[in-house]
Amino acid sequence: MTTLTGWKTRQVAIKALCAFENDKKLREHLEPLIKEFKPVDRAFIRELVSGTVRYLKLLDFCVEKATGKKLKKQLCAVRNGLRLIAYQLIFTGVPDYAAINETVEAVKRLAGEKPAGFVNAVSKRLIGFECKREVEKINDFYKRISTLYSFETWMVKRWHRFYGKELLPLLDSLNKVAPLFVRVNLIKTTTEELLKLFRGNGIEAELHPFIPHMIRVKGRIIVEELPGFKEGLFYVQDPASYMAAYLLNPKPGELILDVGAAPGGKTTAIASLTRNRARIAAVDVNRNRMELLLENCRRLGVENVEPVVTDIRRDDSFRAKFYKSFDRILIDAPCSATGVIRRHPEGKWNKSMELIRHNQKVQRELLLTAKDLLKPGGVIVYSVCSLEREEGEENRESVLKRGFKTAEFERVPEPLKERARRGELRLFPHRDNTDGFYYTIFRV
Repeated sequence: MTTLTGWKTRQVAIKALCAFENDKKLREHLEPLIKEFKPVDRAFIRELVSGTVRYLKLLDFCVEKATGKKLKKQLCAVRNGLRLIAYQLIFTGVPDYAAINETVEAVKRLAGEKPAGFVNAVSKRLIGFECKREVEKINDFYKRISTLYSFETWMVKRWHRFYGKELLPLLDSLNKVAPLFVRVNLIKTTTEELLKLFRGNGIEAELHPFIPHMIRVKGRIIVEELPGFKEGLFYVQDPASYMAAYLLNPKPGELILDVGAAPGGKTTAIASLTRNRARIAAVDVNRNRMELLLENCRRLGVENVEPVVTDIRRDDSFRAKFYKSFDRILIDAPCSATGVIRRHPEGKWNKSMELIRHNQKVQRELLLTAKDLLKPGGVIVYSVCSLEREEGEENRESVLKRGFKTAEFERVPEPLKERARRGELRLFPHRDNTDGFYYTIFRV
Protein backbone atom coordinates (compact mmCIF):
# COMPACT_ATOMS: atom_id res chain seq x y z
CA MET A 1 0.00 0.00 0.00
CA THR A 2 1.13 3.53 -0.81
CA THR A 3 1.40 6.21 1.86
CA LEU A 4 0.31 9.69 0.85
CA THR A 5 1.72 12.88 2.26
CA GLY A 6 1.11 16.57 1.76
CA TRP A 7 0.31 17.67 -1.76
CA LYS A 8 -0.48 14.13 -2.94
CA THR A 9 -3.57 13.87 -0.76
CA ARG A 10 -4.81 17.22 -2.09
CA GLN A 11 -4.06 16.22 -5.68
CA VAL A 12 -6.26 13.13 -5.37
CA ALA A 13 -8.97 15.22 -3.69
CA ILE A 14 -8.92 17.79 -6.51
CA LYS A 15 -9.15 15.04 -9.14
CA ALA A 16 -12.18 13.56 -7.39
CA LEU A 17 -13.84 16.98 -7.08
CA CYS A 18 -13.28 17.73 -10.77
CA ALA A 19 -14.85 14.40 -11.72
CA PHE A 20 -17.75 15.09 -9.33
CA GLU A 21 -18.54 18.32 -11.20
CA ASN A 22 -19.36 16.35 -14.36
CA ASP A 23 -22.11 14.09 -13.06
CA LYS A 24 -22.62 14.93 -9.35
CA LYS A 25 -21.50 11.43 -8.36
CA LEU A 26 -18.91 11.04 -5.65
CA ARG A 27 -18.14 7.52 -4.48
CA GLU A 28 -17.81 6.18 -8.03
CA HIS A 29 -14.99 8.66 -8.71
CA LEU A 30 -13.34 8.79 -5.30
CA GLU A 31 -13.00 5.14 -4.33
CA PRO A 32 -11.01 3.99 -7.43
CA LEU A 33 -8.57 6.87 -6.86
CA ILE A 34 -7.80 5.91 -3.25
CA LYS A 35 -8.07 2.12 -3.20
CA GLU A 36 -4.28 1.56 -3.22
CA PHE A 37 -3.60 3.83 -0.26
CA LYS A 38 -3.32 3.19 3.45
CA PRO A 39 -6.50 3.47 5.56
CA VAL A 40 -5.29 6.65 7.28
CA ASP A 41 -4.73 8.35 3.91
CA ARG A 42 -8.04 7.09 2.52
CA ALA A 43 -9.86 8.48 5.54
CA PHE A 44 -8.18 11.89 5.19
CA ILE A 45 -8.96 12.18 1.48
CA ARG A 46 -12.56 11.10 2.05
CA GLU A 47 -12.91 13.79 4.70
CA LEU A 48 -11.47 16.47 2.42
CA VAL A 49 -13.66 15.52 -0.54
CA SER A 50 -16.89 14.78 1.36
CA GLY A 51 -16.52 17.92 3.45
CA THR A 52 -15.91 20.10 0.41
CA VAL A 53 -18.97 18.67 -1.35
CA ARG A 54 -21.06 18.96 1.83
CA TYR A 55 -20.33 22.67 2.16
CA LEU A 56 -19.95 23.47 -1.54
CA LYS A 57 -22.35 26.42 -1.68
CA LEU A 58 -20.93 28.04 1.45
CA LEU A 59 -17.33 27.53 0.28
CA ASP A 60 -18.08 29.08 -3.12
CA PHE A 61 -19.70 32.06 -1.43
CA CYS A 62 -16.70 32.52 0.89
CA VAL A 63 -14.06 32.15 -1.82
CA GLU A 64 -15.81 34.62 -4.12
CA LYS A 65 -16.41 37.15 -1.33
CA ALA A 66 -12.85 36.93 0.00
CA THR A 67 -11.02 36.89 -3.33
CA GLY A 68 -13.35 38.84 -5.59
CA LYS A 69 -12.93 36.09 -8.21
CA LYS A 70 -15.76 34.17 -9.88
CA LEU A 71 -15.11 30.46 -9.53
CA LYS A 72 -17.01 29.46 -12.65
CA LYS A 73 -14.43 31.23 -14.81
CA GLN A 74 -11.47 29.34 -13.33
CA LEU A 75 -9.82 26.10 -14.42
CA CYS A 76 -11.28 23.04 -12.73
CA ALA A 77 -8.09 22.40 -10.72
CA VAL A 78 -7.97 26.05 -9.64
CA ARG A 79 -11.64 26.19 -8.68
CA ASN A 80 -11.49 23.01 -6.62
CA GLY A 81 -8.09 23.87 -5.18
CA LEU A 82 -9.57 27.07 -3.77
CA ARG A 83 -12.61 25.21 -2.45
CA LEU A 84 -10.32 22.69 -0.79
CA ILE A 85 -8.25 25.42 0.85
CA ALA A 86 -11.41 27.14 2.11
CA TYR A 87 -12.74 23.89 3.54
CA GLN A 88 -9.49 23.19 5.38
CA LEU A 89 -9.28 26.73 6.78
CA ILE A 90 -12.91 26.94 7.90
CA PHE A 91 -13.79 23.40 8.97
CA THR A 92 -10.63 21.47 9.88
CA GLY A 93 -7.70 21.81 12.24
CA VAL A 94 -5.18 21.72 9.38
CA PRO A 95 -2.65 24.57 9.90
CA ASP A 96 -3.11 27.49 7.49
CA TYR A 97 0.33 27.10 5.91
CA ALA A 98 -0.19 23.38 5.23
CA ALA A 99 -3.71 23.88 3.85
CA ILE A 100 -2.44 26.50 1.39
CA ASN A 101 1.07 25.30 0.52
CA GLU A 102 0.21 21.65 -0.03
CA THR A 103 -2.91 22.47 -2.06
CA VAL A 104 -1.01 25.02 -4.16
CA GLU A 105 1.61 22.36 -4.90
CA ALA A 106 -1.18 19.96 -5.96
CA VAL A 107 -2.60 22.60 -8.31
CA LYS A 108 0.89 23.14 -9.76
CA ARG A 109 1.23 19.42 -10.52
CA LEU A 110 -2.21 19.33 -12.13
CA ALA A 111 -2.37 22.65 -13.97
CA GLY A 112 1.08 24.28 -13.99
CA GLU A 113 3.02 27.15 -12.37
CA LYS A 114 0.79 30.07 -13.38
CA PRO A 115 -2.54 28.68 -12.10
CA ALA A 116 -0.76 27.58 -8.90
CA GLY A 117 0.66 31.08 -8.44
CA PHE A 118 -2.85 32.52 -8.81
CA VAL A 119 -4.24 30.12 -6.19
CA ASN A 120 -1.39 30.97 -3.84
CA ALA A 121 -1.97 34.69 -4.19
CA VAL A 122 -5.74 34.78 -3.76
CA SER A 123 -5.97 32.05 -1.10
CA LYS A 124 -4.07 34.25 1.39
CA ARG A 125 -7.21 36.40 1.51
CA LEU A 126 -9.13 33.45 2.96
CA ILE A 127 -7.01 33.39 6.13
CA GLY A 128 -9.10 34.88 8.93
CA PHE A 129 -11.96 35.72 6.56
CA GLU A 130 -15.20 36.01 8.55
CA CYS A 131 -17.23 33.80 6.29
CA LYS A 132 -20.33 33.32 8.43
CA ARG A 133 -20.50 37.02 9.26
CA GLU A 134 -20.67 37.75 5.54
CA VAL A 135 -23.46 35.19 5.09
CA GLU A 136 -25.50 36.91 7.82
CA LYS A 137 -25.58 40.02 5.61
CA ILE A 138 -27.74 38.22 3.02
CA ASN A 139 -31.21 39.75 3.41
CA ASP A 140 -33.39 37.03 1.90
CA PHE A 141 -34.13 34.34 4.52
CA TYR A 142 -34.06 31.34 2.16
CA LYS A 143 -30.95 32.50 0.33
CA ARG A 144 -29.18 33.16 3.63
CA ILE A 145 -30.13 29.82 5.21
CA SER A 146 -29.41 27.81 2.07
CA THR A 147 -25.95 29.44 1.83
CA LEU A 148 -25.13 29.02 5.53
CA TYR A 149 -26.12 25.34 5.62
CA SER A 150 -25.13 24.77 1.99
CA PHE A 151 -28.30 23.38 0.40
CA GLU A 152 -30.22 24.14 -2.77
CA THR A 153 -32.66 26.98 -2.05
CA TRP A 154 -35.64 25.09 -3.51
CA MET A 155 -35.01 22.20 -1.09
CA VAL A 156 -34.84 24.53 1.90
CA LYS A 157 -38.13 26.17 0.92
CA ARG A 158 -39.88 22.81 0.63
CA TRP A 159 -38.61 21.50 3.97
CA HIS A 160 -39.62 24.75 5.67
CA ARG A 161 -43.12 24.21 4.31
CA PHE A 162 -43.12 20.56 5.43
CA TYR A 163 -41.37 20.82 8.80
CA GLY A 164 -41.72 24.45 9.91
CA LYS A 165 -39.68 25.34 12.99
CA GLU A 166 -37.72 22.08 12.71
CA LEU A 167 -36.03 23.34 9.53
CA LEU A 168 -32.76 24.59 11.05
CA PRO A 169 -32.19 21.56 13.33
CA LEU A 170 -32.93 19.33 10.32
CA LEU A 171 -30.41 21.13 8.07
CA ASP A 172 -27.81 21.12 10.83
CA SER A 173 -28.26 17.38 11.41
CA LEU A 174 -27.95 16.59 7.70
CA ASN A 175 -24.53 18.28 7.74
CA LYS A 176 -23.25 16.08 10.57
CA VAL A 177 -21.32 12.89 9.85
CA ALA A 178 -23.57 9.92 10.59
CA PRO A 179 -22.60 7.68 13.53
CA LEU A 180 -21.55 4.08 12.85
CA PHE A 181 -24.15 1.49 13.83
CA VAL A 182 -24.01 -2.25 13.31
CA ARG A 183 -26.96 -4.65 13.37
CA VAL A 184 -26.42 -7.82 15.35
CA ASN A 185 -26.80 -10.94 13.21
CA LEU A 186 -29.09 -13.04 15.42
CA ILE A 187 -28.41 -16.12 13.27
CA LYS A 188 -24.87 -16.28 14.66
CA THR A 189 -24.77 -14.35 17.94
CA THR A 190 -26.70 -12.22 20.44
CA THR A 191 -26.60 -8.51 21.17
CA GLU A 192 -24.96 -9.14 24.55
CA GLU A 193 -22.28 -11.42 23.10
CA LEU A 194 -21.34 -9.00 20.31
CA LEU A 195 -21.19 -6.05 22.69
CA LYS A 196 -18.94 -8.10 25.00
CA LEU A 197 -16.71 -9.06 22.05
CA PHE A 198 -16.28 -5.42 20.99
CA ARG A 199 -15.55 -4.15 24.49
CA GLY A 200 -13.21 -7.08 25.17
CA ASN A 201 -11.15 -5.91 22.19
CA GLY A 202 -10.93 -2.35 23.46
CA ILE A 203 -13.62 -0.99 21.14
CA GLU A 204 -15.94 1.64 22.59
CA ALA A 205 -19.48 0.49 21.85
CA GLU A 206 -22.97 1.01 23.25
CA LEU A 207 -26.51 -0.23 22.65
CA HIS A 208 -28.97 1.91 20.74
CA PRO A 209 -31.21 3.54 23.37
CA PHE A 210 -34.47 2.13 21.99
CA ILE A 211 -34.03 0.20 18.71
CA PRO A 212 -33.22 -3.48 19.42
CA HIS A 213 -30.23 -5.34 17.98
CA MET A 214 -28.34 -2.13 17.13
CA ILE A 215 -24.89 -1.28 18.52
CA ARG A 216 -23.12 2.03 18.04
CA VAL A 217 -19.37 1.76 17.50
CA LYS A 218 -17.38 4.87 18.40
CA GLY A 219 -13.99 6.16 17.30
CA ARG A 220 -12.18 5.91 13.97
CA ILE A 221 -12.86 2.36 12.90
CA ILE A 222 -12.09 0.27 9.83
CA VAL A 223 -15.22 -1.86 9.67
CA GLU A 224 -13.55 -4.85 8.02
CA GLU A 225 -11.07 -5.03 10.90
CA LEU A 226 -13.72 -5.16 13.64
CA PRO A 227 -13.81 -8.49 15.49
CA GLY A 228 -16.66 -10.59 14.13
CA PHE A 229 -16.84 -8.96 10.71
CA LYS A 230 -15.35 -11.85 8.74
CA GLU A 231 -17.36 -14.32 10.80
CA GLY A 232 -20.58 -12.50 9.85
CA LEU A 233 -21.63 -11.55 13.37
CA PHE A 234 -22.98 -8.15 12.27
CA TYR A 235 -23.98 -5.97 9.35
CA VAL A 236 -23.29 -2.24 9.11
CA GLN A 237 -26.70 -0.58 8.93
CA ASP A 238 -28.37 2.62 10.07
CA PRO A 239 -31.08 2.03 12.70
CA ALA A 240 -33.66 3.66 10.40
CA SER A 241 -32.89 1.19 7.63
CA TYR A 242 -33.19 -1.72 10.06
CA MET A 243 -36.53 -0.37 11.29
CA ALA A 244 -38.15 -1.17 7.93
CA ALA A 245 -37.51 -4.89 8.49
CA TYR A 246 -38.33 -4.64 12.21
CA LEU A 247 -41.70 -2.98 11.50
CA LEU A 248 -42.49 -5.72 8.98
CA ASN A 249 -42.41 -8.11 11.97
CA PRO A 250 -41.54 -11.23 9.92
CA LYS A 251 -42.32 -14.65 11.39
CA PRO A 252 -40.70 -18.09 10.97
CA GLY A 253 -42.42 -20.20 8.31
CA GLU A 254 -43.67 -17.23 6.31
CA LEU A 255 -43.06 -16.47 2.63
CA ILE A 256 -41.78 -12.89 2.43
CA LEU A 257 -41.10 -10.60 -0.52
CA ASP A 258 -38.37 -7.96 -0.26
CA VAL A 259 -38.65 -5.47 -3.15
CA GLY A 260 -35.58 -3.29 -3.78
CA ALA A 261 -33.57 -5.83 -1.82
CA ALA A 262 -29.98 -5.22 -2.92
CA PRO A 263 -27.38 -4.89 -1.44
CA GLY A 264 -29.10 -6.97 1.23
CA GLY A 265 -29.44 -4.94 4.43
CA LYS A 266 -33.15 -5.58 4.81
CA THR A 267 -33.13 -9.11 3.36
CA THR A 268 -30.50 -10.21 5.86
CA ALA A 269 -32.33 -8.34 8.64
CA ILE A 270 -35.51 -10.33 7.86
CA ALA A 271 -33.46 -13.54 7.90
CA SER A 272 -31.88 -12.52 11.21
CA LEU A 273 -35.22 -11.71 12.85
CA THR A 274 -36.64 -15.09 11.79
CA ARG A 275 -33.37 -17.00 12.56
CA ASN A 276 -33.28 -18.27 8.96
CA ARG A 277 -36.73 -19.83 9.32
CA ALA A 278 -38.61 -17.72 6.77
CA ARG A 279 -38.46 -18.03 2.98
CA ILE A 280 -37.50 -14.75 1.32
CA ALA A 281 -37.81 -13.72 -2.32
CA ALA A 282 -35.25 -10.92 -2.71
CA VAL A 283 -36.04 -8.85 -5.80
CA ASP A 284 -33.99 -6.08 -7.37
CA VAL A 285 -33.53 -4.68 -10.87
CA ASN A 286 -29.75 -4.26 -10.55
CA ARG A 287 -27.74 -7.41 -11.27
CA ASN A 288 -24.44 -6.03 -9.92
CA ARG A 289 -26.00 -4.98 -6.64
CA MET A 290 -27.66 -8.39 -6.40
CA GLU A 291 -24.16 -9.89 -6.39
CA LEU A 292 -23.46 -7.80 -3.28
CA LEU A 293 -26.64 -9.19 -1.71
CA LEU A 294 -25.48 -12.76 -2.32
CA GLU A 295 -22.04 -11.94 -0.92
CA ASN A 296 -23.62 -10.47 2.23
CA CYS A 297 -25.88 -13.52 2.60
CA ARG A 298 -22.85 -15.81 2.43
CA ARG A 299 -20.89 -13.83 5.04
CA LEU A 300 -23.86 -13.65 7.40
CA GLY A 301 -24.91 -17.28 6.99
CA VAL A 302 -28.30 -16.32 5.57
CA GLU A 303 -30.26 -19.15 3.97
CA ASN A 304 -33.67 -19.61 2.32
CA VAL A 305 -33.25 -16.55 0.06
CA GLU A 306 -34.30 -16.72 -3.57
CA PRO A 307 -32.64 -13.85 -5.46
CA VAL A 308 -34.62 -12.59 -8.46
CA VAL A 309 -33.28 -9.90 -10.80
CA THR A 310 -36.44 -8.36 -12.21
CA ASP A 311 -38.82 -5.42 -12.20
CA ILE A 312 -42.03 -6.78 -10.68
CA ARG A 313 -44.05 -4.05 -12.40
CA ARG A 314 -43.15 -5.50 -15.82
CA ASP A 315 -42.64 -9.20 -15.05
CA ASP A 316 -45.87 -11.06 -15.86
CA SER A 317 -44.37 -14.48 -15.10
CA PHE A 318 -43.23 -13.40 -11.60
CA ARG A 319 -46.65 -11.95 -10.85
CA ALA A 320 -48.38 -15.12 -12.09
CA LYS A 321 -46.05 -17.41 -10.12
CA PHE A 322 -46.54 -15.56 -6.85
CA TYR A 323 -50.14 -14.32 -7.24
CA LYS A 324 -51.54 -13.82 -3.71
CA SER A 325 -48.67 -15.89 -2.25
CA PHE A 326 -46.75 -13.68 0.17
CA ASP A 327 -47.50 -13.39 3.89
CA ARG A 328 -45.61 -10.11 4.11
CA ILE A 329 -44.11 -7.71 1.57
CA LEU A 330 -41.46 -5.08 2.22
CA ILE A 331 -41.13 -2.40 -0.44
CA ASP A 332 -38.02 -0.33 0.17
CA ALA A 333 -38.69 1.78 -2.88
CA PRO A 334 -36.23 3.70 -5.06
CA CYS A 335 -36.44 7.31 -3.95
CA SER A 336 -34.73 10.70 -3.92
CA ALA A 337 -32.69 9.62 -0.86
CA THR A 338 -32.84 13.08 0.73
CA GLY A 339 -32.97 11.33 4.11
CA VAL A 340 -29.41 10.00 3.76
CA ILE A 341 -27.65 13.23 2.74
CA ARG A 342 -25.45 13.12 5.84
CA ARG A 343 -23.98 9.88 4.41
CA HIS A 344 -24.00 11.02 0.79
CA PRO A 345 -23.39 14.79 0.67
CA GLU A 346 -23.43 14.73 -3.14
CA GLY A 347 -27.18 14.20 -2.70
CA LYS A 348 -27.48 17.92 -2.01
CA TRP A 349 -26.65 18.70 -5.61
CA ASN A 350 -28.19 15.92 -7.75
CA LYS A 351 -31.88 16.18 -6.82
CA SER A 352 -34.76 17.77 -8.71
CA MET A 353 -38.53 17.95 -8.66
CA GLU A 354 -38.47 15.90 -11.86
CA LEU A 355 -36.63 13.13 -10.00
CA ILE A 356 -39.10 13.24 -7.10
CA ARG A 357 -42.10 13.08 -9.47
CA HIS A 358 -40.52 10.21 -11.44
CA ASN A 359 -39.85 8.30 -8.21
CA GLN A 360 -43.41 8.86 -7.04
CA LYS A 361 -44.76 7.24 -10.22
CA VAL A 362 -42.47 4.19 -9.79
CA GLN A 363 -43.33 3.91 -6.08
CA ARG A 364 -47.07 3.87 -6.72
CA GLU A 365 -46.68 1.27 -9.47
CA LEU A 366 -44.68 -0.96 -7.10
CA LEU A 367 -47.33 -0.65 -4.41
CA LEU A 368 -50.17 -1.48 -6.82
CA THR A 369 -48.23 -4.47 -8.18
CA ALA A 370 -47.56 -5.74 -4.65
CA LYS A 371 -51.30 -5.66 -3.91
CA ASP A 372 -51.82 -8.67 -6.21
CA LEU A 373 -48.93 -10.60 -4.67
CA LEU A 374 -50.15 -10.44 -1.06
CA LYS A 375 -52.09 -13.20 0.64
CA PRO A 376 -55.45 -12.26 2.17
CA GLY A 377 -54.70 -11.08 5.70
CA GLY A 378 -51.07 -10.25 4.87
CA VAL A 379 -49.34 -6.89 5.25
CA ILE A 380 -47.27 -4.57 3.07
CA VAL A 381 -44.70 -2.28 4.68
CA TYR A 382 -43.56 0.57 2.42
CA SER A 383 -40.41 2.53 3.28
CA VAL A 384 -38.28 5.26 1.69
CA CYS A 385 -35.13 7.05 2.87
CA SER A 386 -36.71 10.33 1.81
CA LEU A 387 -37.84 13.53 3.50
CA GLU A 388 -40.24 14.32 0.66
CA ARG A 389 -43.98 14.09 1.30
CA GLU A 390 -44.58 13.14 -2.34
CA GLU A 391 -42.65 9.93 -1.71
CA GLY A 392 -44.25 9.28 1.69
CA GLU A 393 -47.58 10.64 2.88
CA GLU A 394 -48.91 11.47 -0.60
CA ASN A 395 -48.29 7.90 -1.81
CA ARG A 396 -50.13 6.55 1.21
CA GLU A 397 -53.15 8.74 0.52
CA SER A 398 -53.08 7.75 -3.16
CA VAL A 399 -53.15 3.97 -2.64
CA LEU A 400 -55.75 4.18 0.12
CA LYS A 401 -58.05 5.41 -2.66
CA ARG A 402 -57.11 2.34 -4.73
CA GLY A 403 -58.31 -0.41 -2.43
CA PHE A 404 -55.53 -0.49 0.18
CA LYS A 405 -56.62 -0.56 3.82
CA THR A 406 -54.93 1.11 6.77
CA ALA A 407 -53.21 -1.07 9.36
CA GLU A 408 -51.27 -0.56 12.58
CA PHE A 409 -47.66 -1.63 13.02
CA GLU A 410 -47.62 -4.87 15.01
CA ARG A 411 -44.58 -3.86 17.04
CA VAL A 412 -42.90 -0.49 17.53
CA PRO A 413 -40.11 0.52 19.95
CA GLU A 414 -41.73 2.15 22.99
CA PRO A 415 -40.43 5.74 22.47
CA LEU A 416 -41.86 5.75 18.90
CA LYS A 417 -45.33 4.38 19.66
CA GLU A 418 -47.04 7.75 19.94
CA ARG A 419 -45.61 8.86 16.59
CA ALA A 420 -46.44 5.54 14.88
CA ARG A 421 -50.20 5.75 15.31
CA ARG A 422 -52.36 5.47 12.18
CA GLY A 423 -49.86 3.09 10.59
CA GLU A 424 -47.21 5.58 9.49
CA LEU A 425 -43.99 6.87 10.98
CA ARG A 426 -41.15 9.23 10.16
CA LEU A 427 -37.66 9.16 11.65
CA PHE A 428 -35.36 12.18 11.42
CA PRO A 429 -31.64 12.77 11.95
CA HIS A 430 -32.27 15.75 14.25
CA ARG A 431 -34.91 13.99 16.37
CA ASP A 432 -33.70 10.41 16.37
CA ASN A 433 -30.03 10.50 15.28
CA THR A 434 -30.96 8.19 12.40
CA ASP A 435 -31.25 8.63 8.66
CA GLY A 436 -34.48 10.27 7.51
CA PHE A 437 -37.03 7.53 6.74
CA TYR A 438 -40.76 7.23 6.13
CA TYR A 439 -42.70 3.99 6.78
CA THR A 440 -46.31 2.99 6.37
CA ILE A 441 -48.19 -0.31 6.56
CA PHE A 442 -51.22 -1.61 4.62
CA ARG A 443 -53.54 -4.54 4.35
CA VAL A 444 -55.45 -5.33 1.17
